[in-house]
Amino acid sequence: MSDGATAGNAAAAFADRAEAAHGESIRHLVAFGAAVRGDDRGVHTETEILLVLEEADETVERELEALAESVGLEHGVVFSVHILPADRFEAKTDHPFIRTALEEGTAYV
Repeated sequence: MSDGATAGNAAAAFADRAEAAHGESIRHLVAFGAAVRGDDRGVHTETEILLVLEEADETVERELEALAESVGLEHGVVFSVHILPADRFEAKTDHPFIRTALEEGTAYV
C-alpha cells in the first residue's frame, strides 16, 4: 500500500537522481497516476513516470529503468516508467496517455 506522500517523495527522489545522472538527456520527467494523486483507495498502485529523452538511447533508458527500480525499492513504491524520444513525444502530444500525464502529473523536469 502506498500513499500520495510516499509516492511523491519517491518520485522526487527519482527525479533528483535521474536529473543528476542524465539531466542533459531528459527533456521532460512527469510523475502521475493514482498513487501520486493520493487516491489509491488503500490498495497498492503504481507511480507512473513519463520520461522524454532528447534522443533515443538504449543505454540511458536501461540506466533510468534500473534507477527507478532501485528508488522504488528504497521507498516501497512501484514505478512504471514510460520512455519516449522527444520527436515521438512531440508527434503524439494529443495522445490521451500523454495528455493525462501532462495535465494530472507533477513535472520535475
